[in-house]
Parts: sequence; C-alpha cells; structure tokens
Amino acid sequence: MVRWIIGLVVALVIGFGIYVSIGNKLPEGLGLTDGFLKACPSSPNCVSTQASEDDEVHYAEPIIYTSDRKSAQLAIESYLLGQGSTRIIASTLGYVHFEVKSSLIGYVDDVEVYLPDADSVIHVRSASRVGYSDFGVNRDRVRQMKELLVD
Repeated sequence: MVRWIIGLVVALVIGFGIYVSIGNKLPEGLGLTDGFLKACPSSPNCVSTQASEDDEVHYAEPIIYTSDRKSAQLAIESYLLGQGSTRIIASTLGYVHFEVKSSLIGYVDDVEVYLPDADSVIHVRSASRVGYSDFGVNRDRVRQMKELLVD
C-alpha cells in the first residue's frame, strides 16, 4: 500500500513537471504589431494596458511617466532584473520583452513593455505561459512598475 502511494506521488510529480516544461515554451506572436502588443487570452492569467477598459479581468491602466523615455525604460529594466530569475529576451529603445521565472515551480511569465515614441505612457502586457490563474501575480507586477515610476 505504501509503495503504491509513493509510486502515485512520484508519477504525479513527474507528470506535473512535464506539464510545466511543455507549457513553458515561448508563445508565438509576442512583440509589437502596428503599435499593439498581443491580446490576452481568455484565461485570467494575463493583464494588459491595451486591453479594453470594459475587460475587468485583463485591463490595467497604462503607466504615465515624467522622465525621458530612455530613463523610464532603464528604470523598469533595472527593477525587473533586480527581482531575480528575470532575463531580457529582446530589447530596443521603446520595447523590452522579459522572461520572469518563478522560483518555486519554474513557471514562466512573459512581460512586454512598450514605450511609444510620441507619448509619455508605458504599455505593459504581463502573461503566464502555463495554467489558468496566476493568483494576481501579473497584475501586482504591473502595479509595482507603476509605483516605481510615480513621483
């Protein structure tokens, strides 16, 4: 009986590990398309400042900044990289794609930051690659970036 339970637990852990590993692949369609970040999926594990304001699950307010664009982008890069388990996938002036890995299980979130040239606004898309819920992690991340840049 004990062997059977141990075997079941081991099988579940291995199965979960495979699920996370397969699901943690880089999603297609990230980046900018005509000034827009990829839309959030229907699951509540994504927030975007470019989602419709009527979409209470996915919408987050854009971040207004008062410094110059380069300084705002560097501040966000420094902040996210300082959180640990974060790496930059792509970076140009006005756009950065981060990959943030959770420390416990290894879930990966994609965080995209877009600073249009003509505005003092930052658009963010933060989405989990795996699972249905993110327990508010992505929304908290956007809120923390906003607090970083508010004078």
